Amino acid sequence: MNPLNVLMVAAEYAPLAKVGGLGDVTAALADALVARGHRVKIVLPLYRDLDRDRLGLRPLRKLPPLAVRVGDRMHDIRFFVVGRGSGRLQVLCVECESLFGRPGIYTDAGGADFSDAVRRWALLSRAALLLPRALEWPVDIIHAHDAQAVPVLLNRRLWYAGRDFPGPAATVLTIHNLAHQEIHPVSAAEDLGLPSSQAVYPGLLEYHGQVNLLKAGILAADRVNTVSPGYARETVTDASLGCGLQSVLAGRGKAYEGILNGTDYRIWDPARDSSLPAAFSVNDLAGKETCRRELLKQFGLKPANGRDGRPERPVCGFVGRLVTQKGVDLLAPVLPRLAADGFTFVVQGTGESRLEATMTDLAGRYPRNIAFCDRYDEALAHRIYAGSDVFLMPSLFEPCGLSQMYALRYGTPPVVRATGGLVDTVTPWNDSAATGFVFSAPTSEGLLASLRQVEKVWRDPAAWRKLQMRGMKARFDWSTAAGHYEQLYQAALSRREESLP
Repeated sequence: MNPLNVLMVAAEYAPLAKVGGLGDVTAALADALVARGHRVKIVLPLYRDLDRDRLGLRPLRKLPPLAVRVGDRMHDIRFFVVGRGSGRLQVLCVECESLFGRPGIYTDAGGADFSDAVRRWALLSRAALLLPRALEWPVDIIHAHDAQAVPVLLNRRLWYAGRDFPGPAATVLTIHNLAHQEIHPVSAAEDLGLPSSQAVYPGLLEYHGQVNLLKAGILAADRVNTVSPGYARETVTDASLGCGLQSVLAGRGKAYEGILNGTDYRIWDPARDSSLPAAFSVNDLAGKETCRRELLKQFGLKPANGRDGRPERPVCGFVGRLVTQKGVDLLAPVLPRLAADGFTFVVQGTGESRLEATMTDLAGRYPRNIAFCDRYDEALAHRIYAGSDVFLMPSLFEPCGLSQMYALRYGTPPVVRATGGLVDTVTPWNDSAATGFVFSAPTSEGLLASLRQVEKVWRDPAAWRKLQMRGMKARFDWSTAAGHYEQLYQAALSRREESLP
């Protein structure tokens, strides 16, 4: 395939700006595409919290400060390049003090959504579309990530239809989580700089008397994908997972598909992870015993050990947001019973205040067997993956999930619910190629039954070692995912060529 010029637009890009998996995915996919010979420019906001000196930000010389209209106001913007900004990958940050010069990416310090969110994303879109002509950089693909980047697709379709961009500028939308749709009042069309007719049927934005950015993006993009084949199937067949857009997605037919995310094994590799107290690999797991011992020591946990020196029951880790989606409501009720039976739990995460309070209470009641860390610490997360014997991921839904892939790599068989990308990445225990444990019913009883199965297998060290080894050998490479994105890009370019006069 000939090298492509790809313009990516996203609200997150790790490690600059990260709330969840979106930041990791945009960064890893860009790197994988560059490794395959393509040229990628990433455009994201210059949030106030970014450390300009550490990132080596410098003004983009080819573009002076500009004024861009969004809604009824003009906003001053400047472009900055991260680091050297040379080679086939360039990260560009859009500075706009009036819209991005505040703490937070999606919400304020109190967790409330920004009231001018639509204007923020509209400005990001306008700024991104200035770059190709200004930099004399013909664009083959405009790749938007999630609803926040959808305005770039709408502007491409409505204002640049049938004209050179420069370059064909075919469009792709990747949906990382269908639940986040950016739904706003009809007046948001004005903030987006789009005709009011787009906010009423049959306009792209219209959604039950409101404006829905994600719905508009699904209709506007040349090609649409989500982040696993399993989630793609679920979102067109299960109304609860389609989040009101299942018929819109189904209407795209073969233009909607699932491409499984990969894992960056340069970062997630226990053999060279500097966050760990000891390294280990599939051929030598001795260091994993050290990681478990140090994790238990850090939190003052004291499980009972068997004659072989292993805990009588496995140490279970959880790293993630404490929200309903992640199945925390399924987990919390079974913790007291399992802790009383000798299981040990290390839970790290923040989220809903009621769930944080529940975890704090449980850790206080069972200090020998339950530890709770109410903050996110990347290095600690690595130590939990490495020091746990089992990783818990009882999600109610999961577009792809990266945590189960990390856990597999770190020799920590995951316990997951049969949904989305978890089905695509974890082979259940009743299979000869098992890499973990899978339960179907979205109930505490279903999770408990799966952990009882874990308990039985744990008593057989040889069987457990084989389970670990199969998981550690499983590969979910970004190179493979990037190959699928190349095919998606080619399909988008073909559609664009057909639509031009």
